[in-house]
Amino acid sequence: MILTPALCRAARGFLDWTQMDLADRSGVSRSTIRDYEGNRHSLHRATEAQLRLALEAGGIAFFRIEGHEIGICTKALVAETPAQTHTESCEILSSAGERNRTPPKPEQ
Repeated sequence: MILTPALCRAARGFLDWTQMDLADRSGVSRSTIRDYEGNRHSLHRATEAQLRLALEAGGIAFFRIEGHEIGICTKALVAETPAQTHTESCEILSSAGERNRTPPKPEQ
């Protein structure tokens, strides 16, 4: 499963979406999103796909990094910025759901 509860919350935060915004865009009920983000239950693969597709359509890109962690970035940064600098506005979440903003790179 790519979309963990912590990643779902972080992606919504990046987009400045409420749970209701995600529900409207994904077709998944707000109560399901609330319960999933609150670690009350897991998701079926189809439901996860609906949420992930809505977040991606909103501009989020998911990527895997070393250590099997998954990060998120806005698609505009991925598409418009050279690879070596796109991490300035990315989030990396550990498998435990801990959030780490990547530090800005020094200007050269």
